[in-house]
Amino acid sequence: MKLSPVYDPKSLSSSKVYRIDGAFYQYLRQSGSSAHPQYVFGYLPAPGHKTKSDLLLNRNKLISRCEEVVGMACNTTEAKESSEQLQLF
Repeated sequence: MKLSPVYDPKSLSSSKVYRIDGAFYQYLRQSGSSAHPQYVFGYLPAPGHKTKSDLLLNRNKLISRCEEVVGMACNTTEAKESSEQLQLF
């Protein structure tokens, strides 16, 4: 498994998998203001594991804690459906 550090938030993609603090996440969206953006990631549980809540990172935490898992992709339709369901509540 090859990891590549994320230095630019513009390179985030919902089709890529990211490792943050040893767990796998998918980028969902950007929230907050343009001066203080927050980056929202959805947890990708392994089979048999419980789901966790979404993770919010600011730019400094993103650069220091987030790594892209090179060669690993995820299904974007499943993540969009789950994020839309969470937004309804």
